[in-house]
Amino acid sequence: MSTAGFWSKRVSRYGHTGWSDAAVYAYDQPLRLAALRQLLPAEPQRLPGAALDFGCGTGDFCALLAERFAQVVGHDLSPQVLAVAAQRHPPGAIRYVADVDQALAQPYALILCVTVLQHVVDDAQLQTLLRRFASALQPDGRVVVLETFAAERPAANDYLKRRTVASLVAAFAAAGLVPHSRRGFYHPSESPTPAFLAYRRRPVVRLLSRLTHWRLPLVRGWLERLGAEAARADRQAMDRAGSPTQWLVFERSAA
Repeated sequence: MSTAGFWSKRVSRYGHTGWSDAAVYAYDQPLRLAALRQLLPAEPQRLPGAALDFGCGTGDFCALLAERFAQVVGHDLSPQVLAVAAQRHPPGAIRYVADVDQALAQPYALILCVTVLQHVVDDAQLQTLLRRFASALQPDGRVVVLETFAAERPAANDYLKRRTVASLVAAFAAAGLVPHSRRGFYHPSESPTPAFLAYRRRPVVRLLSRLTHWRLPLVRGWLERLGAEAARADRQAMDRAGSPTQWLVFERSAA
């Protein structure tokens, strides 16, 4: 698995743990949050039970889950990342923990993993983690995963492994969890939407993207506003058949 030091360096350099391209991140993060809202139950009231954001990064998804669940645990390996998360989304309904045993020590109605499992490169370590998810899941709970997959065979480097959908589903099945639903999600380079391409070509976006290398907060804020505005108008990011990026929801096997 990628180390705490790896993620500490990323948050220090980029201010988050997502895409290194600032323009992509400004567009992609709001879309991911909007997609998760679609996957959660539609009822506006808080749901019973607790939710775990496993690999929570700087806490955006924890804040969304806190709107729907009475308790939210955000786990990340890096204390530096969690410090940024706590600053942006202060604890209250959210509890941030760096220790994985502590994070998985209670039952959950929902376990969320946003582009986390692909950073567990070792298959045996992944299988152990999925079994721990299953043990921590309430009988009617679900695991929600966002991953980018390989088309035919797994592809890996030192910190990331693209598995096939079939191999990940098989790993979940071995842990006693089966697919409930699956939806394609745009990918900015491999399955871009027309709206994303139009946003990326805008001269002001290209200029602000270059200026972010100077780490100017005002520039980053402008780019985030432009990205969020453009993302809200994108109606084709979900249900992208053929995209390598997929939202998968798992539940306990009936067997």
